[in-house]
Amino acid sequence: MSGALNAIQRMDALAAGQGGFFYPWTSNLGAGDGEEASAELVERHLSPDLTVLEAGCGHGPDVLRFAPQVARYVGYDFSEGFVRIAREGADQAGLKDVELICANSSAGANGGRPRIPMDDASVDLIVSRRGPTNFILDAPRVVRPGGWLIQLNPAPSPRQAWDDELPEDLRSEPARDFDIAGHISGLLAQAGLALHSGWSFDVPEHFTDARQLYAYLAWNQFHGLGLRAQPLESALPSLQTVMAKHAGPEGLDVRRRRYLWCARIA
Repeated sequence: MSGALNAIQRMDALAAGQGGFFYPWTSNLGAGDGEEASAELVERHLSPDLTVLEAGCGHGPDVLRFAPQVARYVGYDFSEGFVRIAREGADQAGLKDVELICANSSAGANGGRPRIPMDDASVDLIVSRRGPTNFILDAPRVVRPGGWLIQLNPAPSPRQAWDDELPEDLRSEPARDFDIAGHISGLLAQAGLALHSGWSFDVPEHFTDARQLYAYLAWNQFHGLGLRAQPLESALPSLQTVMAKHAGPEGLDVRRRRYLWCARIA
C-alpha cells in the first residue's frame, strides 16, 4: 500500500478530521456489546486512594468518567492530536491530578521492548478500552503488587456470506480468524502473568440504509490507511443489491465483537 499512513498519522488525521475517535455511521446495535460492561468493571476497582494509568486514552472519554473517582489519573496515547483534545476536555471539566502524555509504549519505539511511560511500582491499576496490548509486557514493572490490568479489545467480525458481492475495495480482509483471547493470554504468559477472568461479547449490528453501510465498510478498510474507497455513488447500487438480497426484518447484520479481560499483579 504505497502512500499509506502509519498508525500515528492515521489517528492524528482522525483527531483533526473528527475531533476524536468516533464511528461515523448510524446502525442499530444490540444490547450488551461489552463497552458498558468494561466501564462497570473498571469502576468496581476504583477507589479515592488509587493511581490509575490509561493505556491508549484517545480523545479522553474515559478520563472524564474515571479520573474524578481516584487520587491520580495518568493517560497516554501515541497521537498528539488525541492527547491535545483529551487535555482540553480535562481542563474544561476542571479535573485535578490528571496528567495526559503523548507517548508510544510499543517495542519499536522503545529499543525493542515495550515500555510504559511510568516509573517502577507507581500505578495501582492499568485500564484500556480498545487501546494497545503491548503495555502488558511492561505492566509487572509499573504496577504495584495486588494491582490490576483491565482491558476491552475489539475482536474481528465474521466474514459474511455476502462479502464477495461487495465492490472489491469494500470487502473484508481475507484473514478474519484472529484469536484475540489467545493473543492476550500469550502476552500475559510472556509477562509472567495469568488471566484472571475473560468475557466475550458478540451482538448484532444491523444496517437499514445502504449509505450507512458504505460508511461502515469504508471506515473499516480505509479510515486512515492513506487510501480512499470508491465514491459512495458508484458503490451504492451494489450495496443496495446486497441489502435487498440478504437483509432480514431488522436489517443487514454485520455483528460486533469485543473481548474484556482482567489480570492481577502478584
